Amino acid sequence: MLQLRADPDALAPERLLVFELTGGVMQFTEAVRLVPGLEFLGAEDLDEDELDKSPAVYLMVPSEAALRNIVTLWRGWQQNGTVPPRFSAWKVMLSQLRDIRPWGPQDRVTPADHDVLVEEYARDAALTRVEVELVFRRNGDATEAEARAGVLAVGGAVVSRSRITGAGYHALLADLPGPALASVIARDPAGLAGAEAVLQIRPQSIFQLMPSEEVDGLPNGGAPALDGDPIAAIFDAVPLSQHPRLDGTLSVDDPFDLEGLAVGARKHGTAMASAVVHGDINGAWGRPLERRVHFVNMLYATADPNQPERFPDLLPADMFERAILAMRTGDAPTAQHVLIVNASLGDPNKPFAGRLSGWARVVDHLASTYGILFVISAGNHHSALETLNMTAGAFEALGAAERVRVALRASAAQMATRRVLAPAEAMNAITVGALHADQFAYPHPLPAFHFDVWAETGLCSVSSALGPGYNGATKPEILAPGGRHNVRLSPQGDHHRLQPLSTNAAAFGGIAVAAPPSATSLGPNIVARSIGTSVAAALATGVAARAHEALEAAYPDFGALPSAQRACLLKALLVHGARWTSARNLLIEVLGPPEGKYSYRQKDNVRRYIGYGAYDPDLIISCANDRATLWAVGTLAADQGKRFRIPWPAAMTAKAQPHGVSATLAWFSPPRPGAVAYRAVRMKIVEPTQLGTAGIKASGVQPDPKQSHKGTVVHRRWDGDKAAAMAANGFFDLDVQREADDGVTPADFAIVVTLEMPGEVAIYSQVLNRVALKPAVPVAV
Repeated sequence: MLQLRADPDALAPERLLVFELTGGVMQFTEAVRLVPGLEFLGAEDLDEDELDKSPAVYLMVPSEAALRNIVTLWRGWQQNGTVPPRFSAWKVMLSQLRDIRPWGPQDRVTPADHDVLVEEYARDAALTRVEVELVFRRNGDATEAEARAGVLAVGGAVVSRSRITGAGYHALLADLPGPALASVIARDPAGLAGAEAVLQIRPQSIFQLMPSEEVDGLPNGGAPALDGDPIAAIFDAVPLSQHPRLDGTLSVDDPFDLEGLAVGARKHGTAMASAVVHGDINGAWGRPLERRVHFVNMLYATADPNQPERFPDLLPADMFERAILAMRTGDAPTAQHVLIVNASLGDPNKPFAGRLSGWARVVDHLASTYGILFVISAGNHHSALETLNMTAGAFEALGAAERVRVALRASAAQMATRRVLAPAEAMNAITVGALHADQFAYPHPLPAFHFDVWAETGLCSVSSALGPGYNGATKPEILAPGGRHNVRLSPQGDHHRLQPLSTNAAAFGGIAVAAPPSATSLGPNIVARSIGTSVAAALATGVAARAHEALEAAYPDFGALPSAQRACLLKALLVHGARWTSARNLLIEVLGPPEGKYSYRQKDNVRRYIGYGAYDPDLIISCANDRATLWAVGTLAADQGKRFRIPWPAAMTAKAQPHGVSATLAWFSPPRPGAVAYRAVRMKIVEPTQLGTAGIKASGVQPDPKQSHKGTVVHRRWDGDKAAAMAANGFFDLDVQREADDGVTPADFAIVVTLEMPGEVAIYSQVLNRVALKPAVPVAV
């Protein structure tokens, strides 16, 4: 059987054909269906990406003979536009192709990786570090020996290695001399790029500098008294754990011996720890954290203040696995109960471009195997927004509303190069983008040529990475406050650039976090303003930890639930509290397309920027009198479903006023690298049959149902203002379905449902009185 894949990872290249398409993926799959008897497994998993100007799909063929036959057929078509008589039905399909070829050096060095490696080569270093991902085979020793020999043959050296079976991941960290790197860049089949053991050659994972500025005027504060084994962990750079606002709040683990290497300013890890423990110091929200936080040192700061913190001589994916194994096996004894991991570590060398990074596959494996929710930053892009045919003076002369539109059009023009950064494309993780918002008030007007260009728009920040993720999944799923990332106007002849700020205290917004002292600091209790998706993901991690503590307080047996089910519930809650902002209307107006029949594409543009929306911690953790939130966890086998009967409050019956139901389903899917479908477990929320009776319909202010069901979290909303004809004190049925698959293991899931009618104060009490399992304390979650 021929297998068609969007992603070649973990496939055997000797049986792999690359189909380079002239048009879109959907056109190609339609042409395939016209060929009688030709069936490609996996065609239904291909997703159109209109930003991909050179789309390709990968065909796994069962034998070398079949491979040769298809290539021969294609060569004949290329030469004279004909095919043998019995293959005449193939003509439409072949006309959709630019080339068919075996896997080769141009596939081992992708265009995006090629550009980064060219920049590395230009530095003229004696050695350049690269990541060499290997073809994953059952006999991994032979493959690795072949790859090692290839590295040594070109004068290189292997620094580290990793093999993680559940993720189909096998890689070497290697140093290459200049000539060998030049050969890789040239995609020379006689060099490392032609080695059959090699799947891909990528730049080394690096880390971004985080824009931040010290801030005065905030009251001194100390560290809260936290107790109990951690539920949340942070994987980040070595922090200043003795900072007055962090002292005693962290359980620091240093399995890679980085503490002694961290001789520079410990900015990033300190900031992330502060955001998890305190939230935004300048406007701390609600419920305090109760448990300590487990912190694993993953990077360290060098003495060079202009360099970001760096990874040691290890592969990040390998470090993640080793840290998680230490938690689960008892080598990190205080961390055995951790089920939330914050990873604000986006790799600017690896923006998502259709192919999953090995790091993301490892995250997916760890999440599903150990029942852990990874909360990952979407990543940041600090390149300028460039306009055409508008001078800087013309931009300055515009009103604020039109400046927003100019900036948004410039952003959209670069959408293809501003994608989420590895490992944010992981299907099992919650990926967090940065909402352009914070709690700082500017005491004076912004300096000349500086603009808060997206003020009050509800957009992600100008630097926040955009989606979607693998197979069209909604990424980032949520936005959390990441500071107002203002821009500086730079003339460029007849054009101009809007450069996101990296410094300038007078024009800086941000989230207030603890920071290490600088040379000019007065005292140790320093606070800085931090901007970007890193701090946004840390804020979301803190909210997830607080939600777990609230659930423990409300339900005494909550901690006895399997960790995977609790992690799924936290995953569902983070998304359940998200709503599309007013940016939805702006995005549709500016980016279109304007015709109503293109609503699917309109919603696709919206979710690229804001996912399922900006999260609201109050919606995640608290219920009000006019809304009630219910939750359930469980397991489903393949092709099984469950019906949830939700009490319908009498107060929501026969009243023609706004009301609604929202539901969020979350699960972890084992990854299946090399299989037809990478996502082994698929679940869905079945559209309720009682919508009309309930006086509601599917809301238009959310992703399309097809877009919502692409990943491992589904968020749906139904609303209306017609009087519900539901029987008073009746029930509203909601079905969850696991689709048929070849898996035999039951999959854990969680579902969260909210009923609300603004202003109707009896909703919560009427639902509470009709559920069997009531919270033990008045904290409705």
